[in-house]
This record gives sequence, C-alpha cells and structure tokens, in this order.
Amino acid sequence: MGDTYYGRDTFNVHDQGNVTVNNGSVDVTAAVAELRALIAELGRAGAIAPDGSVADPGAVVAAVQEQPGRLRALATAVAGGAKDAVLSIVQGGVASLIVALVSRATG
Repeated sequence: MGDTYYGRDTFNVHDQGNVTVNNGSVDVTAAVAELRALIAELGRAGAIAPDGSVADPGAVVAAVQEQPGRLRALATAVAGGAKDAVLSIVQGGVASLIVALVSRATG
C-alpha cells in the first residue's frame, strides 16, 4: 500500500481497506463505517436488491434525509474533500447515491 496525495490531503491506505487522511479534520474510516452501516440497514429493509442495485430510491433518499445526524462523519468527509476516498473504498451505485445526497445536504 502507500500514500496517495490529493490536493492538500495525504491518504494513507492500509491493509484491509483502512484509510486515514492526514489533514486533521477528516476521518475516512468513520465515514466508511457509517456508509456501510446505512447500506446494510437499507439492504435488510429491502431498499437494496441482492445484486447491490437500488430497489427503492425513495427509501434511500428518506433514510438520508430523515436522520441527518446519523451520517456526521460521512458529511464531514465529503465537506472536507474526501468524497473520492470514501467512494474508492465503498463502491457501487448505492454508495454514490448516498454520498451525493449527503453532499447536496452539506452544500
């Protein structure tokens, strides 16, 4: 593994997909954990199909909008410029949709 430089940030990629960001304000590991937890919950609720595609876009949007405090680390990571780092770890349309919704909400 190694360091990846993106703008002012250094992304350190460690074994098992763990990433730290050296800018003092972004915790990509926490953001990824929040994103994965929400995706798992949406999967259990049937909003995500077994193949990982979005089965119920309305449920995904509602889950993000109804609990904005639940995704604080993700919102901080997106606002801090680490959106690409998060999406490089958690890939797929659902992850992209959630990150886009969080990005739009933060601004």
